[in-house]
Amino acid sequence: MYVHLTAHSAFSLQEGLCTPTDLVQAAQANGMPALGLTDHNLLTGVIEFVTACNAVDIQPVLGLEIDLNDGPVSLFATSLEGWSCLCRLSSSINLRDNPDAPCSLDMLSSCSQDLIAASKQPQMLKEIFPDRLYVNIQDPNEAEYLSNLARQLGLPTVITHPVYYLVPEQASLQRTLTAVRLGKTIVTLPTDAAAPPDAYFLTAQQMQNRFQQYPQAIAATGEIAERCKFDLPIGSSQMPRVPLPDGVTAAQHLRGKATEGAIQLYGEITPVIQDRLDHELEIISRMGFEPIFLIVEDVLNFARQTGVPFSSRGSAASSLVAHCLGITSPDPLRLNLYFERFLNPARATPPDIDTDLCSRRRDQVIQHVFDTYGSERVAVVGTINRYRPKSALGDIAKAHGLEPAKVRELSSQLPYAFWERFAVGTDGKPASPFSALRAAYPSATYQAIFDEAEAILKLPRHISMHPGGVVVAPGALTDLVPVMRSGGKGTIITQIDLDSVEALGLVKIDLLGIRGLTVMGDVAEFIQASQSDRFETALAVLDSTPADDLDTAQKIETGATIGCFQIESPGMRATLREIRARSEDDIMAALALYRPGPLSGGLKDAFVRRFKGQELVKHIHPALAPLLDDTFGVILYQEQVLRIANAIAGFDLAEADLLRRAMSHFDPGKRMQELKRKFITQANERNAIPLDVGERIWDMMAAFAGYGFPKAHAASYAKLGWRSAWCKTHYPAEFMAAVLANWGGYYSQRVYLGEARHMGLTVRPPHINYSTHNFTVKKLGDSEESALFMGLDQVKELTQQTIQRIIRFAPFQSVEDFLTRVDPRNHEAENLARVGALEGLGNIPSILQRLQNGGWQQNQLSLFGWTDSGDDDWSLQQKVDAQLELLGVSIAAHPLELIADKINGTGTVSTVDAVARVGRRVTIAGVQQASHRTRTARGDMLFLSVEDLQGTLDAILFPEVYRQAKTAISSTKPFLLTGVMEMDTERAEPFLRVEKVIPVK
Repeated sequence: MYVHLTAHSAFSLQEGLCTPTDLVQAAQANGMPALGLTDHNLLTGVIEFVTACNAVDIQPVLGLEIDLNDGPVSLFATSLEGWSCLCRLSSSINLRDNPDAPCSLDMLSSCSQDLIAASKQPQMLKEIFPDRLYVNIQDPNEAEYLSNLARQLGLPTVITHPVYYLVPEQASLQRTLTAVRLGKTIVTLPTDAAAPPDAYFLTAQQMQNRFQQYPQAIAATGEIAERCKFDLPIGSSQMPRVPLPDGVTAAQHLRGKATEGAIQLYGEITPVIQDRLDHELEIISRMGFEPIFLIVEDVLNFARQTGVPFSSRGSAASSLVAHCLGITSPDPLRLNLYFERFLNPARATPPDIDTDLCSRRRDQVIQHVFDTYGSERVAVVGTINRYRPKSALGDIAKAHGLEPAKVRELSSQLPYAFWERFAVGTDGKPASPFSALRAAYPSATYQAIFDEAEAILKLPRHISMHPGGVVVAPGALTDLVPVMRSGGKGTIITQIDLDSVEALGLVKIDLLGIRGLTVMGDVAEFIQASQSDRFETALAVLDSTPADDLDTAQKIETGATIGCFQIESPGMRATLREIRARSEDDIMAALALYRPGPLSGGLKDAFVRRFKGQELVKHIHPALAPLLDDTFGVILYQEQVLRIANAIAGFDLAEADLLRRAMSHFDPGKRMQELKRKFITQANERNAIPLDVGERIWDMMAAFAGYGFPKAHAASYAKLGWRSAWCKTHYPAEFMAAVLANWGGYYSQRVYLGEARHMGLTVRPPHINYSTHNFTVKKLGDSEESALFMGLDQVKELTQQTIQRIIRFAPFQSVEDFLTRVDPRNHEAENLARVGALEGLGNIPSILQRLQNGGWQQNQLSLFGWTDSGDDDWSLQQKVDAQLELLGVSIAAHPLELIADKINGTGTVSTVDAVARVGRRVTIAGVQQASHRTRTARGDMLFLSVEDLQGTLDAILFPEVYRQAKTAISSTKPFLLTGVMEMDTERAEPFLRVEKVIPVK
């Protein structure tokens, strides 16, 4: 029977149109017992392909299509060694400077073991593939010639058909995508550039009819499939090797390090600590996971030694072993965290130990992994970037020949990505993102563009670098996984994504760069430099942050946490104020509370009422009291589900975690029903809990588990939040300079500048005598007073050459001194003067008048004598306008500060107060930070990010409001917005449904 051997999936990137699952389903529908996948140069879709085949009992044939000088060759792996050859060959092709160039015979020969080849030009391949070479027949018009050639060469023939899509109607879309891939338009695309004619999924009968005179070549498809039977090691563990002392096993080495760390942390090893260590180490050893802990410990020791700030994240903080190795910071014993939440012995997959790093120095740590374990064993995990509405529309429109300006016009009218769910079709389902465009552009050309753009949504567009995943293999990585070079930094990345890497059992560690750690690292470096006798390193500053500090507690309780890691959004600050948070543990609770589940289910409100004593804590059964008292009867953390299942129903912790996972995936299947019966029955038998009450407890757990937050993760981030609040409290200028230097976080730069002024800090524009490239804190002259100075990099049209000379030659005694030593271009000097960078050397009008005369040259005295005329300086409004133009933001004042007298008495509330008033009508004063207009069936609507002195708030103007308010919304002028506060439960963020807009003049 005929089977397709040369199918091409969408993972060939703009060549095939089908997912591997689509192809497998088509093979199943046609009764084919096997199917081959031969994507061009890439192996990205193989794991999805194998998984889909296994699910329907179809044999996968793993292949690759490559180009030689005389044409394409299809290759098929007959064994695991053959798969390794495919990986090495694909990697070698994609690591070249020009991956699209033909593959050399030498490269192919070096990676040919256990591979079958099929080619229409087989003459040069006989020696490379003895007994493994077929003459490939695809076109009936060439069949006789190729059959004769095969007889002359003594080679067998095989019939193949290149499958690029499922049905004939998709041929035009495949041609369009080919134009996208080659950077051409459909009109200029060469005829032979796209897939061959009829490259759709023909049935076995159609193929047999087409080539009925060649039954042996038809049968050869089954013969090749039979020769290619083998299994990839999916689900097997591929632990890397780590350096060990002579005569010491990995288990012994890990135990020694954990014991030593425990003594350093706790002073002595109590029976409780020893039992926990023994329990964890036994599970780790039984599963062979010691290398994961030892590798991460080595990586973080390198970070310590080189002063790179880091923090744990995720469930790894549940492990005492990880804590004793210095991998995680929260104490799992104090927080009652369960090891099984992190590493469940009932699951074979390796655990994830995720780490956050200073974003500026993350690459340095990743390079250490490459250097230590060998570049042949290490790669950054790849990620599949898929088509979304904007990229799909852009690529398709360009291929249809639309001008860039027209493409931008169309793209700007797409629904705002986050708010797409507000658009609902006539059938009640989410509307097509192109529905408004279809109505606005009815011509056949545009309709074809929108149809094709919609058809490729979610298909792979390109492969890029995962934000944090690094894989370490036991041997050469390309024995199991194909690699390539990322387009941006040229880093070696896997061709397969994270799920595929994990399916193959490879160890992946997440090293994620976050800006919050960079900010704290910058502050810590300043503190260490000024107190070097107290702190040996910058990291020692952060490690010595006190757990109790009244001033820091006060700042957190009042929500004065703009700039602080994870606790600066308006909603989080309102939550901190509501629960009167004053400690790390309180921050931990706030992080778990301010999430979609607790917000939509009313648990947050119940927690706050009980916290404030406004409502009594009521438990479904008294047995829950010791398990939920610390969270006022509310299930706040995932770990509490484990505690309930363990204490109430006697589940062991591994089974309790499986229960939590099943609940979190909303699995209603047979296994869940069995667990439910077991829970209710055992709760009754062990604790005399009535069956109906047991069912209510079960329902409470199930309702929570879908949105539960891991306490271990909350604990790690709470520590960072506390430390950043401590830095802001005790080193405010340095903290805000670091926040601004790293371009903030949640808010715009304007909000952080306003916060700095609100804190009583002196904020100055760039200055030639004080500024460097970025924000910095400098003392003013000989005084003890300090100020935050904006960096010179932010001045519009100021070249790096001029900036370097300013920094090198500063300070300057006069305007002439500056002009002759730096020799700026005239417009550079004018821009510096206009933003206030020459303050103290004359007023702005006088300096500008001097600059108009020109006449300065580097290192030569000016021919013009100049002194400040003493004229009046610019007004505050003039300075604000100039800074907005040349810096993008005003240092002198926030736009709302200029009209404070007009806002007072209007009944406005701040954005922070507004988010605490969900369901109520409010009025806020603000300026536009960002906006996006989108078209709907009822007209245009506007999505705004509004900013005031306290923060930002999302606002929506639906069509009926936007029509009336369109002229009142300005990109620079303040306005008043009145409307009702609503909660977006999917994002756990409030927004203002605007009813009225009033400009403030």
